[in-house]
Amino acid sequence: MSDQQASEVEDLERIFADASKDPIQISYGVIKSITKNFAQVIGNGAFGVVYLGALKNGMVAVKKLSQSTNDLSDTQFLAEVKCLKRVKHQNIVRFLGYCVESHGEVIEIDGKHVIAEVQQRLLCFEYVPNGSLHDYLQGFTSTEKTYGFEWNIRYQIIKGICAGLHYLHQARIYHLDLKPGNVLLGTHMEPKITDFGVSRCIDENQSTICTVNLYGTPGYIAPELIDKNTISFKSDIFSFGIIMARLLTGSNGSITENWHETLNTDCQQMKRCIEVAKNCVESEPYKRPTIADIVHKLNEIETTIQKVPQVVNEPRNDPSSSLHQVVKRFKALSVQTLHEYSRFADIYEDLNVLEHIVEGSENPSNLSYPLLQFITENFSDKRKIGHNELGECFKGIVQIVVVTRLSGSLNINDGVFHQQIGNIMMARHQNVVQFLGYCSYAVEKKVEIGGDVVIAEKRERLLCFEYLSKGNLSNHLSDELSGLEWHTRYQIIKGICEGLCYLHKEKDIIHMDLKPASILLDDDMVPKIADFGISKLICTSDERLRQLGYLAPERMSDGVTSRKADIYSLGVIITELVTGSKTKPSITNMGTKVEQIRRTYAIGSSSDKMPRIGSKLLAQSPEQKTFCMGYNT
Repeated sequence: MSDQQASEVEDLERIFADASKDPIQISYGVIKSITKNFAQVIGNGAFGVVYLGALKNGMVAVKKLSQSTNDLSDTQFLAEVKCLKRVKHQNIVRFLGYCVESHGEVIEIDGKHVIAEVQQRLLCFEYVPNGSLHDYLQGFTSTEKTYGFEWNIRYQIIKGICAGLHYLHQARIYHLDLKPGNVLLGTHMEPKITDFGVSRCIDENQSTICTVNLYGTPGYIAPELIDKNTISFKSDIFSFGIIMARLLTGSNGSITENWHETLNTDCQQMKRCIEVAKNCVESEPYKRPTIADIVHKLNEIETTIQKVPQVVNEPRNDPSSSLHQVVKRFKALSVQTLHEYSRFADIYEDLNVLEHIVEGSENPSNLSYPLLQFITENFSDKRKIGHNELGECFKGIVQIVVVTRLSGSLNINDGVFHQQIGNIMMARHQNVVQFLGYCSYAVEKKVEIGGDVVIAEKRERLLCFEYLSKGNLSNHLSDELSGLEWHTRYQIIKGICEGLCYLHKEKDIIHMDLKPASILLDDDMVPKIADFGISKLICTSDERLRQLGYLAPERMSDGVTSRKADIYSLGVIITELVTGSKTKPSITNMGTKVEQIRRTYAIGSSSDKMPRIGSKLLAQSPEQKTFCMGYNT
């Protein structure tokens, strides 16, 4: 966690400890940290999912709004936040902070993994430990253990909801989705109203507004909202009346017209609550009481009866309760979950950099080891696509890239490695493989030597290139060249020549390891030269070229390195492309055209007789006249 994130967490801790402090904006990184990468779901709703989070001094609940909530714009979300920030009451869930931030996520589109910017909108609240009123009512009718369903507890819940709703209406805030699921029960079973997902703040001159959208939950929606799309404070009163009826009957089921007839009317509090609830569910809004009227009626009856001491059996303290188990599981989660996500959060910026390098808007650079480890799935076998003299090659899972993991047996000098990398980074041409970056990473490992365990440093060196779908030219040098037409072969020859001319003339780079395996092909069979500038990293390069027949005579006999050595290798490649065979053909059996090409490149002759890569190749047909490049070197 960065210093900035640590500071945010400290601010959040202070707000959590002091109810008088205002909510703050929280970064997405901090949200991920306190929820352990959204590890524990504690609720679901129409507007999103609620996750458990932890601070030093207590638990929090984080609501992650659903991406499918397209009708809630950023402006509406921030208006909702502004509304929530105004609310501070003991019977309303405390709002601690919010997050509006674009975040990169790896998603699959048309079979390819890409990084997409996703707008994240989250709200952070206090965690209310005893679940929702819906769960409480459900427990009363189920075979599970119930908690304090005595009348005095239910009455205190009714009173608390009244107090919270009264506060909201005084603040000119509609709830619009008041139901048991949006009333949470606190430490001592005190009710706390939550989920202002569709709440609205109005000015003092308004009492009724019209809407084109139907808000609320079936069974709790006021008739006028359904029939006329009319919203007023009386809409919340109707919903509250249904909640009261459910608390009075102890049922989450349907409320019938004569729901109250079987209740004990000897209890004056219950009798008054029945009267209030019946008035609240009147079909005409004007017949319903205001929340101030309800508070007055309930307070009035309390002065005439003796209060019964409240006994509370809290499910959060019962080890067998599901709520207790939720918190226990969260606290027991391995910190590895958080560390792994933090690791991804750290490399997300590196992924963006890599994407920019692929696009060409940034230069190749030193890439982090965790990044290359991530995109190769820790160099897994399923990512492996081959190997060469340098080491194993892996296809990246996120970007279309190839990571070459250099073999530890190469014993590469660090100075030589960085010198050669500098040469590779300089080259940019349509016929040269795009180099994206490198990594030289040291890790300490325990090694047993002579029975003693010592700490040894292991050096990992990796190279990252663009991925080319058609593989290397060697795979296409077979009988009839895998069906390649002459035009395609000719374009491959021309592209190799242009790439090699660029390396020789523009960058003063001698390849020293040119062979069909060093020529890669893209989707359109455009050739791109690879492995240039790295032959010094491979001790066996000359031996390999000698075995394959691509080593120039002067290098074989005297070890002389020059541009003309690359020309010899090019001549062999061209011959193989023309003949379609890896077997060195007899001059007398090649035909006039092939013989002309072969003699032009003077295969087998001394280096002073070989042409430079910029020289013209005499055309034998109108088609081949385009091969006269006219470079002057």
